[in-house]
Amino acid sequence: MHPDPIVRRFHACALAGVPANLIGDPGSGKTSRILAYGEALNLKPQEGMERFILSRCESIDLRPRLFFEGKVLVVDPPELARLRSRQASLIPWILGILFLDELNRAPREVEGAALDIIDRPPQGIVVFAACNRQTRGQAVRNLGSAAANRFCHLDVAPDANAYAKALVEGGWNSGSPQDFAPPSEEDLAKAKTKTAFLISSFIRRHQEILEAEPQDPVKAGRAWPSPRTWEHVLKLESIARALDYSFEDRQALINGCVGYGPGTEFLAFAQDADLVDPEEVLKDPQSFTPDKARVDKTIAALTSIAGAVQNNFTEPRWQAAWKCVNRCVEADQKDAGVVGADLLVMTHGGLSEAKKQGITPVRRVIPTALAMILASGSGSK
Repeated sequence: MHPDPIVRRFHACALAGVPANLIGDPGSGKTSRILAYGEALNLKPQEGMERFILSRCESIDLRPRLFFEGKVLVVDPPELARLRSRQASLIPWILGILFLDELNRAPREVEGAALDIIDRPPQGIVVFAACNRQTRGQAVRNLGSAAANRFCHLDVAPDANAYAKALVEGGWNSGSPQDFAPPSEEDLAKAKTKTAFLISSFIRRHQEILEAEPQDPVKAGRAWPSPRTWEHVLKLESIARALDYSFEDRQALINGCVGYGPGTEFLAFAQDADLVDPEEVLKDPQSFTPDKARVDKTIAALTSIAGAVQNNFTEPRWQAAWKCVNRCVEADQKDAGVVGADLLVMTHGGLSEAKKQGITPVRRVIPTALAMILASGSGSK
């Protein structure tokens, strides 16, 4: 794992295909870190790494027009054309880096022209951006909410220890190639399953947080929750869990996508889920005791249990999971039971027909009280 937290975090963004925006004071190491990271992946300037200084650009520079044979053609700028020709790097699916520097010093129309590139870069191209903080003497502004909502925003502050280490160990890309290795497919699949269940349950419980664009233009120019940024959270949290990142790294990545408030609430929800060992509960469903004072904690536990069943779907584990749901009904926590039932129904629905053979159908295992609620449309579907 790379020693510098900023490098670790935007490396996770690169692996996840989530655009990262580094925000810091001039001279704090934003550009040098990104350039060093590209070199560490064997991506050299004007071969596998291109830097757009957007404060010097016009919108036409990002989407040039050519008049050819009586037609106007929209073409890639030379920077993107060179990136398309890149063939290899240290990580097979990262073929190049497009670095949008001084994004919040660019004219608003240039920022708008960059959105299409941010949304749909060439296959294998990672998009990074850098913004200066709004400090005295800096001709910078807030990002528009449309641009801000496309990034994971990472704060870059001077770190004396990281800087001193970089001076004597070869720069910001110091470390071994192993520091930049992607997770195994198996670890990533497990982490993605768990994270998807957690986000699904969290959003069901806190529907107002699915999309909440701030009215304050300053706050709207940073991280805020939307379906797109929750999708970013799914990708980044899966990568971070698979690579065994620290809580601080995961927190920075999640908050960088959806903002401090929603990110903190989600992490608390996820921590509650981690307090329950789903494997132990599946071995002994009667040991599962819903917390009557914390419905959210019960839902988090059921989320973890459903994820464990999906990872290893067998008839005994399927039956045991429904017994846990029934424990919620018995404890008069039908709301939590509805969510748990919904998650298990989705898990069963995702099985192939071959795997469904020998598995008791949902209608025979779902508690009667919950079946009636779901049939009436009162529960989640």
